[in-house]
Amino acid sequence: MRYRKIGNTGLEASVLGFGTMRLKGLENTAEVVNRGIELGMNYFDLGAAYCWKNDQENAEVWVGKAIKGRPRESLILSDKAHCRPGEKPNPGLEFAIGVRNRDEMWRCIENSLRRVGVEWFDFYQFWDARSDGDLKMSCVGKDAPLQAMREAKEQGLVKHLGFTTHGQPADVIAWLKRVPEFRTVTIYHNFLDRYSEAILDYALSSGVGVNIMGPLRGGLLSGRSEVFARRLPGLGDVPVQQIALRFLLSHPGVTCVLTGANVVAHVEENAQTASAAAEMLPEEQEAFRAAFAEFSKGQPLCTGCRYCEGSCPESIQVYHLMGLYQAHEIFGMDEARRQLSKLGVKASSDLAKCKACKKCVEACPQKLPIPERMKRLAELVKELVGASVK
Repeated sequence: MRYRKIGNTGLEASVLGFGTMRLKGLENTAEVVNRGIELGMNYFDLGAAYCWKNDQENAEVWVGKAIKGRPRESLILSDKAHCRPGEKPNPGLEFAIGVRNRDEMWRCIENSLRRVGVEWFDFYQFWDARSDGDLKMSCVGKDAPLQAMREAKEQGLVKHLGFTTHGQPADVIAWLKRVPEFRTVTIYHNFLDRYSEAILDYALSSGVGVNIMGPLRGGLLSGRSEVFARRLPGLGDVPVQQIALRFLLSHPGVTCVLTGANVVAHVEENAQTASAAAEMLPEEQEAFRAAFAEFSKGQPLCTGCRYCEGSCPESIQVYHLMGLYQAHEIFGMDEARRQLSKLGVKASSDLAKCKACKKCVEACPQKLPIPERMKRLAELVKELVGASVK
């Protein structure tokens, strides 16, 4: 396993880290965690709501029991709290979801430390700060949640601060500059969703560590691709999931790629990909980037920026559907075909709602021909599952 410095914190993380939101239970957690540690993984991304059933059955407790007895300094533990108020959390999660102020954040930190069974977290993050407004609410004011995080840091309960985000690069970079305690950021990034590259470049130059979530885009970037096999012969025999990980690890600004594997075989495969020789060679990177233009056949590509989110009067998940279109029609990924088949009736219903009003096109920086792609997706769904799109 290779390791990279987490910005200027002095810590080094395994380039492959554990995302813990898909764990199946205590036994499953012990199995995959212990195998991952054997393979050199040392970074764990925790969240109070992950796998939540009750205060004794959740990912924090399961991971805590799995690592019990191991030297605390050998592991890097990161936890987080959600600071957008207004959502109704499950009982027991009142001080983890929708945190509004300093006192609620303090209770969240204390509860998470208790559940995991440790004396400190290496990182504590705001969870899913999607916008500039989210970060303002979390950080500005004497009673803001950030005050509790700063106090916990002063007391040694938290070593470093950060946030996770799907936000736009300009907002993310602005807050990294504004709050010097933010020494890490977790972003959504993969070779289909590349809008966050500016964050990687800034973080690399500023001593900020970057963790990657969504490296396989929810499992979409897996299986095989006829297009890759045909036009990138050097990578054609490599599963798409390995190409996705190698692509990410080729950027020096990436500290750690988080994978939510809950099967030992997947942990082992990912760890092998994250081995010393896993990065794309310079010539492979050049061929891979150049191939995107060839793959797209002159069509503009969706970068996953999510500017279209909320633009559709019918509440169609444009971002998700455009990702499926692109993966199937442009990159020829077999997993896209499977996911389209699985969506079935729901996809038919969503696609039928499209009135081609082009509000999504107006919101899209790339000005993608979204209505035309919706029409093609409707044809695909009908072909794959026999759904009637009226």
